[in-house]
Amino acid sequence: MDSSGFIVPPPNLIPPREDTGTETRRAPARSGKLPVFRPPTAPDVMVGAQSREPRWRLVLPTGRFIPLDGTVLVGRNPVGFGPWGEAELITVDDPASSVSKTHAAFEPSSGSVRVTDVHSTNGIVVVAPGGAETELVPGIPADAANGAVVRLGRLVVRVERV
Repeated sequence: MDSSGFIVPPPNLIPPREDTGTETRRAPARSGKLPVFRPPTAPDVMVGAQSREPRWRLVLPTGRFIPLDGTVLVGRNPVGFGPWGEAELITVDDPASSVSKTHAAFEPSSGSVRVTDVHSTNGIVVVAPGGAETELVPGIPADAANGAVVRLGRLVVRVERV
């Protein structure tokens, strides 16, 4: 028995190592220098600059403004799920009970706001500034331009560019 503290395997458990004929050599020293990180200079960084993307907001019937800095889910008691798991949740008061628990997703884009019916009970209609109405198919996003009115059941929400 070995008293060094190591376990010695029984004989013939580990096959003998065959000589592979290879040699171990030291790698040559690097001749070039590694790249150095340099933070951007002042002209490259525009501190406090306004974004060139248009900003959007929703105007609720109460006059409340909801800024669209990212995706927003609107409903009586909305819950984030699926592709909208991280969305901001906006609760609306609907005395007529025509708005679903989670009714619609609003996502800002450069030229419009994308509206998606998230399989609501009473549907969504987008009314363009010219008066053309588009009834949304659940799960299929549609664009709402500046000044468009979005009907969530009986609740009316206006889309505005700021």
